Amino acid sequence: MWHEGLLYKLKTFLPPTYYLLIKSYLTERAFQIRHCSAVSTIGSICAGVPQGGILSPILFNIFVSDQPITLNTSVADYADDKVIFSMNDNPLIAALNLQAHLDSMEDWYTKWRFKVNHSKSIHTTFTLRLAPSPEVTLNGIPIPSSPTVKYLGLTLDKRLTWAHHIRVKRLSLNNRLRILRPLISNKHTSLNIKLLIYKTLIKPLWTYGLQLWGSAKKSNLNKIQSFQNLALRKLTNAPPYISNHTLHTDLKLKTVQEEAKCFYKRFHNRLSSHLNPLINNLSSFSIPGSPPRRLKRKWCRDLLQ
Repeated sequence: MWHEGLLYKLKTFLPPTYYLLIKSYLTERAFQIRHCSAVSTIGSICAGVPQGGILSPILFNIFVSDQPITLNTSVADYADDKVIFSMNDNPLIAALNLQAHLDSMEDWYTKWRFKVNHSKSIHTTFTLRLAPSPEVTLNGIPIPSSPTVKYLGLTLDKRLTWAHHIRVKRLSLNNRLRILRPLISNKHTSLNIKLLIYKTLIKPLWTYGLQLWGSAKKSNLNKIQSFQNLALRKLTNAPPYISNHTLHTDLKLKTVQEEAKCFYKRFHNRLSSHLNPLINNLSSFSIPGSPPRRLKRKWCRDLLQ
């Protein structure tokens, strides 16, 4: 983030006293690197905001608030992560609309000396068609195309089956259970402590984002359900003749499908009662798009049934 450009924007609406205060906060900063006994020379900081500072997120939002938008695309920003998406029945038209937005972004990046990390940028086309994704570029450099994309801890595949996300989660759960095995399998540890370990250190791994991927088909959900069945048997040292239903009932734990319905109903109720009208509109029972179409048989709103 370019300091002079940020100060130029701040000067347009801040009183002089506040402007000078923030200017002194940003300018004349320096850094030095130390490794063992070696020390680098002192360098000046001409860009960026202090990491962990209270004002840093606000200053960043002010700096990027005038980024261009287009009528045929939508934008979702979270901190320094940016998503630009274009919806159309024809992937070529969607790619052209996306490219038009990227072309306008190029001018903004050049004007405000904003550097984009091309290696971390991904282009994904969500479609059931088998044709290759149309190419889009930024500053003349093609953005790599990928059948999956990870955003805010969720892995989205081009068919929205959540198969890749669930597979990755199952591997993470296996690793976590392997680490905690000495505690969970210990016969001297009480069942309440083991259950607490499961609820605090293991279960949050797969419940994150359950409001969205909980509508995946049963064969994918079973991969997480089979893990929970295995984990509960290790917690209780249950013999083979004890059914999984009995374990869930006695331990007062919901199945993955029951948890998905509970999570989404709670999430949907929060949407319908939210004060922000943009968030409140997300509680609609209809599917976005006209005419409405699905990439998958079950939509997350189907969990309300």
